[in-house]
Amino acid sequence: MATNRIPQTYDRIVRMLEDAADGAHDHGAAIGLKQNTEAAIRADLEALAGKPAGPGNVPPATPGLKDKWNTARAAKTAATIAFGAVKQNGRALARACIGVLKPRLGDQWNSQWQMAGFANNSLAVPDNPMTMLQQFRSYFSANPTHEVASLNATSAHCHTAAEGISDAATASNASNVAYGNAKTAFAAGMEAGRTRLTGLRDELAQLLEDDDPLWHAFGFNMPSEQDTPEVPENLVATPGPAGSHTMYFDWDDAVRADSYRIIITNTATPPVELKNEIIHSESEVTYTDLPPGPIRATVSSRNSDGGESAPSDPVDGTVP
Repeated sequence: MATNRIPQTYDRIVRMLEDAADGAHDHGAAIGLKQNTEAAIRADLEALAGKPAGPGNVPPATPGLKDKWNTARAAKTAATIAFGAVKQNGRALARACIGVLKPRLGDQWNSQWQMAGFANNSLAVPDNPMTMLQQFRSYFSANPTHEVASLNATSAHCHTAAEGISDAATASNASNVAYGNAKTAFAAGMEAGRTRLTGLRDELAQLLEDDDPLWHAFGFNMPSEQDTPEVPENLVATPGPAGSHTMYFDWDDAVRADSYRIIITNTATPPVELKNEIIHSESEVTYTDLPPGPIRATVSSRNSDGGESAPSDPVDGTVP
């Protein structure tokens, strides 16, 4: 008996919500669907996946929670890189300032360096030199004749660099918060989608017989069907860059599959098995440690109730 387990991954939830919304549009009124209507399903779908733009971009596209999470992740990465860059530039400026002052204060730390704010018995430049640059700013402001403009060892340059690090730190912290909020919202949207599909499945169970083909119209299996997952189709093996030992494998989602098994062998006689692994998330996997040369791959689908399907048609490829 097919159990119609609700998927966990984003792509499968979105596809199932789309099927469910189409089924509700075509058959919801006829079968008496009350709780999980097309409007309710599409609201959860559009919150998660967004809505494309209308003709001539009117109305404009509406980003979904996944889009917002991706945008926040990209912003977080950019802010982290920017923060690292201004810190690196600040360290270079701090080292230049130290070099300028060594003829005046000594090649090694001593009590004279306390005038420039070095109170820790060291001239080492920290990972984040903001405070050090602020100390140089004060020192050069009090001793303008010690500045060397050609090396940017000036109060003004130290002030600008310190402020740049402070601003970048603030932006990086804000991007981390925004990313966390977007991730939390996406997780909530995923759960809302799964809850909607669960409710629809339970409502359909009250309205349809177990062998009614209309289950398929809503993206579900007929409960009377066998629960063995379908054989995956369209397995593709794509080589990575030259010399990388990398291959990318992807295939179509299989109906009733909770996970997949991929088997990779070489093409020797008899073949030597290189991989035999269970893939628990998406219908794709990347390997970066395969030996170079020709390989052959198959994939089968699995679930805890119906067992494992037959393997897909084999696909050959060459590991770079």
